[in-house]
Amino acid sequence: MNIHQERMRVPIKDSQLLSRLLAYAKPYWKMVLLGIVLAFLIVLTDLARPYLLKVAIDDHIGALHKPMLAVDAGREDLLAGRGSILEVDGKAYVRLPADAAPPPEKEGVAQRQIVEIGDDAYLIEGWLKGKETPAVTENPAGGVTLASGGQSYAGTLLSPEQTEAFRKEDRGSFVTIGLAFLAVVAAGSLLTYVQGNLLQYTGQSIIFNIRQQLFNHLTKLSMSYYDRNPAGRIVVRVTQDTEALNQLYSQVVVNLVKDVIVLIGILVIMLQMSVKLSLLAFAVLPVLAFMTFWYRSIIREGQRKARLILSRLNSFLAENLSGIRITQLFIREQRQVEQFDELNHSYYRAGMFTSTVNSIFQPAIGFLGNLAIALLIWYGGIHVIDGTITFGIVFAFTQYIRQFFQPLLSLAEKYNQIQTAMVGAERIFEMLDEKPGIVDSPMARPLQGETRGEIEFDHVWFAYNEGEWVLKDVSFKIEPGQTIAFVGATGAGKSSIIQLINRFYDIQQGSIRLDGVDIREIPLDDLRRRISVVQQDVFLFTGDIASNIRLNNEDISDRELQEAARMVHLDEFIRSQPDGFATRLGERGITLSLGQRQLLSFARAIAFKPQILILDEATSNIDTETELVVQDALQSISKGRTTVIVAHRLSTIQHADQIIVMHKGKVREMGNHYQLLARKGYYHRLFELQYKEQARAQSTAPHAQSTAR
Repeated sequence: MNIHQERMRVPIKDSQLLSRLLAYAKPYWKMVLLGIVLAFLIVLTDLARPYLLKVAIDDHIGALHKPMLAVDAGREDLLAGRGSILEVDGKAYVRLPADAAPPPEKEGVAQRQIVEIGDDAYLIEGWLKGKETPAVTENPAGGVTLASGGQSYAGTLLSPEQTEAFRKEDRGSFVTIGLAFLAVVAAGSLLTYVQGNLLQYTGQSIIFNIRQQLFNHLTKLSMSYYDRNPAGRIVVRVTQDTEALNQLYSQVVVNLVKDVIVLIGILVIMLQMSVKLSLLAFAVLPVLAFMTFWYRSIIREGQRKARLILSRLNSFLAENLSGIRITQLFIREQRQVEQFDELNHSYYRAGMFTSTVNSIFQPAIGFLGNLAIALLIWYGGIHVIDGTITFGIVFAFTQYIRQFFQPLLSLAEKYNQIQTAMVGAERIFEMLDEKPGIVDSPMARPLQGETRGEIEFDHVWFAYNEGEWVLKDVSFKIEPGQTIAFVGATGAGKSSIIQLINRFYDIQQGSIRLDGVDIREIPLDDLRRRISVVQQDVFLFTGDIASNIRLNNEDISDRELQEAARMVHLDEFIRSQPDGFATRLGERGITLSLGQRQLLSFARAIAFKPQILILDEATSNIDTETELVVQDALQSISKGRTTVIVAHRLSTIQHADQIIVMHKGKVREMGNHYQLLARKGYYHRLFELQYKEQARAQSTAPHAQSTAR
């Protein structure tokens, strides 16, 4: 499989994703529950505002025209439970809802209503039935008669003082309602602030744990996983995919619960106020449901594609920034720019696709909301004129419809966040579900005491890819304290042997034993603690010299640090630096020469005091003079420990106790330098070839010098 290819769809069901995502929130269930309670309280403050406006309009602004019950002063008990009592000119009045049915006749209780005609207000006996403006006729005996809807009503003209008496309580109520409205707004703002901070803390805590789990998991995965996955892809999953989950935990989940509560609360209030208006307002919901399902089917695929391309873009970027010197040396800048431009355009198109879908979906929801309001104004306005619905109800409905569609208006953004989080969760859980290829056996037991360093390969077969054998029936034994060298052409399997001793990979057949124990029965930490490897390609971390030798192992003292540097003759260079061991290194040790990096890796290996030392082409980047110094140091540090050397230059391994010659994955010859030369086999041919090359190089050097003169 091409490592730059990645599966677009991960075989994980949404129900499984949600279950696993909720499991991360479980330790914080109290905070999540508190967030939901706060969301419920915030919803109450949101729903209270239109209702307060409705109360102000119907119960106070337009309350003068409401039907009333009237009794003589002193008989207020007859109005008990009917509402707030007004006392005007020796009479007690109580207002009833505009659509109230006439109560059963009771002695001493009369029906009264105030009717305004022009600038005059009349108190009539009975409740006005018709909605047309009444005709007023003055009676010779005093008083007036109002005719409307074929009925006549006796009445009296109210003076401005009397009208104001009926209005007095309404004016005072506006202060109360206004203060209540401000209190609701202030309470909602405060609750929103507390909830926002609580959710951010919860979300960041959960994402912290997920990132920690991801990194811990990545450190345990085998080398084969990193062979298949470029670093850029992994970085995207640990950073951006987890950040998508942060939005899900810190905002979407609780706010989604809040929106559901808002929708249910609005639905209940609207149905309580008017069933007909509610059904009319919700007539657009089937269209909305259809659009939502369409949006869901498209945006998820768009998010998957965008994340996939982003991974490739990051992989390409990380790889090319690391190899920028090669790019410039071979003048490949334009070609690399073209490849980046292609990936960048693909990501741009994927982003524009989701933006376009969102730009269609969100205005469409807004249009449906405004359509519902238009229907409401048309139907409600007619019935306000008819008197079957109050203006306050219609006004409140328009506010509630806006509030009802507000969560739906943000659905595009929320659903986009949800789908982004779900796609991120798919990719994160795919990584977490990756089983480490190299794990401790249930029967694994730590080695007791010091390691003798006996290594034995017993009929080992190994392949990185199934069927493509790199090692074929390899058998040899390294005695404790021996220095063993592996030589052979490129691809012979030398470095694979080193990888297997460290158990970076597991063999398919045979066994590898350390001190007589199969390394698969030794805990990985215990095995690798006893082995130090110096590789040809040295990796240095951003930090100072000391931290790159210690690798955060505080058990290594400053004296041991200095001793390790002295043994590889790096101490003089370190002393020449202004900050000594605290000298900061650039990324991957870019401020050091290749030879200095190699020496630092030697010091690192020595500082850890291994029982087994492995050198994998470790002297290839060191000049001849430095190599002689290192060889001298190796003579002393290899005493008492098993040393394994992989080398191309045969001059560096002539001192080895035993040389193992590899060819095409098999052991061809074994013996010391002189024994192998005497056999005149494969090793002899390698030695002669290198000797001739060295002789040719030496013979051409004087000629070049004379030509120059």
